[in-house]
Amino acid sequence: MSRGAKRAATREESEETRQTILRTAEQLFMEYGYRAVSTRQIADACGLTQPALYHYFADKQTLYVEVIKENTGKTQSAMERIVRRNEGIAERLRLIVRYLYNTTQHDISQMLHDIQHELDPQMRELLNQLFITGLIAPLASIFEEGIQTGFLRHPSMGGLDATNAAYLFMSMLPRFLSRPPLTVPEHGPSHASRHGLKIEQAEMLVQVLLYGLAEQGVGERHQVETVDSDHTL
Repeated sequence: MSRGAKRAATREESEETRQTILRTAEQLFMEYGYRAVSTRQIADACGLTQPALYHYFADKQTLYVEVIKENTGKTQSAMERIVRRNEGIAERLRLIVRYLYNTTQHDISQMLHDIQHELDPQMRELLNQLFITGLIAPLASIFEEGIQTGFLRHPSMGGLDATNAAYLFMSMLPRFLSRPPLTVPEHGPSHASRHGLKIEQAEMLVQVLLYGLAEQGVGERHQVETVDSDHTL
């Protein structure tokens, strides 16, 4: 084997090892949280020594940041593809819910807690910006389209601006994704039926966020009745 071929093989092996570390670290971080996982655990799970792991990542915090960067980059690409689709506002938001349900192997709220409380300020700011760019911005563009087309209320008419709507969506999503199914099949819940029920339940977020809990027209009638009542006092 020539020197060039050997160097190429070494680079390929090195990148494969790096990706193995990232995948393993992601599984452990997202299952147990940042604080509970040590670099020794990650190295052992990868079949490496700690010094070998440190050859690729200087410390646990650096490794965690790289895990989130890779995860966020993939999410951003997928969400931007959904944003560009021709479906309506509600359907694209449902597609985002499905994507996040099927690909997010971790508790989003746990991840955000770790970012805010376990990392130093510089790393925290970096990941906050990645979160905004990768998740909030694509969502906000859908809400902004809804505002501009008149599908959603303009902020001046009591609606939310696009960015705050995106943050509200992301703050509600973990609650809908983490709850057990509200209904159980008559003959016991198979894996497929549980999966379908949880997706359906998660999609309720879109219904609640866009249309509220009241029947159509009830809110308007209540507002009129309140005004009339005030006038009789």
